[in-house]
Amino acid sequence: MIIWTHRGNPGPENTLDAFKQAWEDGIRHFETDIHATSDGVLVLAHDSNIRRLTGVDLEIQEIAFKDLSNESLYGIYKWCTLDELVDAFPAAQISIDIKSDPTLDAFFQWLKGRKIENFVVGSFSSKRVDAVRKRYPLLRTALTSREVLLILTRMHFLIDSHSANRFAMIPVKSHGLRILTKQFIKVCKNKKIEIFVWTVNSLDEAISLKQLGISGVVTDNYPVLL
Repeated sequence: MIIWTHRGNPGPENTLDAFKQAWEDGIRHFETDIHATSDGVLVLAHDSNIRRLTGVDLEIQEIAFKDLSNESLYGIYKWCTLDELVDAFPAAQISIDIKSDPTLDAFFQWLKGRKIENFVVGSFSSKRVDAVRKRYPLLRTALTSREVLLILTRMHFLIDSHSANRFAMIPVKSHGLRILTKQFIKVCKNKKIEIFVWTVNSLDEAISLKQLGISGVVTDNYPVLL
């Protein structure tokens, strides 16, 4: 079963230090999120505002990267750019969640001339994922929320065909609705869509999910699953 470290956890979230530790521990699949600074630098960050990790109330898209760099994560760690992550781990499989429309534009600029076979791109915005597929038809993408809903309502025949493989990166449940159903697993298997479930932090749950035939899990605590 494949294990993805969620934002580099349990190390310091979305830092190069966290992903380095995960790599040393044998993790080869990274999940992260990106935002673009005002000057178009892609940084690893889940939140649009840096307050949770720095104590400073600033929006990433409103400041330049040099100014962002002055605000250390947890008062200790440097911000990590997508460039730094990819350069440090060229063999890693990286799932990238695009968090905003300005970030999508910067991501397209960043992708120019790059090899794309190690990336999986997703977003809670179906529109952004559709834009990625249109621009880079050979780039792997995660199912959109619309596609997940089509599968759950047995209307998966409406899902457009696509050149590249798609991944289902889903929770077991969302807002009280069961996502990982037998029907969902069956459809994905027929369409050769690998399923990765987030966020799984116990060995018992991981074992139960593996028995259902999923490909792997995204976790905040990979050491307990190794």
